[in-house]
Amino acid sequence: LTDLPGELLELILCCDVLGAADIGRVSCTCRRLREACQPRGKVWRERFRLRWPSLLKYYSHSDSVSWLDEYKARHNAGLEAQRIVASFSKRFFSEHVPCDGFSDIETLGCPSHFFEDELMCILNMEGR
Repeated sequence: LTDLPGELLELILCCDVLGAADIGRVSCTCRRLREACQPRGKVWRERFRLRWPSLLKYYSHSDSVSWLDEYKARHNAGLEAQRIVASFSKRFFSEHVPCDGFSDIETLGCPSHFFEDELMCILNMEGR
């Protein structure tokens, strides 16, 4: 892989059969592959686009974005959203919802569109 031209290497790493964990592992092997998988580069942008295509509308092409950081933030927001939604039935089983019942959502510390996107994913899951 390290002998391939950069453009070809980038195309291979952007392949949709590779996951984020695969890209992370590849980038740990050597300096050449780590540089090909740089956080602000095309590879992590493509990972983000493949996983959450509806979120790209929130970014400008002129923005200098660390796609790796955005990927991690969206992934973590999804995990938190799933945890919060799973706790709803226990917390809100009664008809009375406490005033501070949704305070954990308000203090997530991530962009609201990440949480909204995860809620849409949860709602659109089969069997829900």
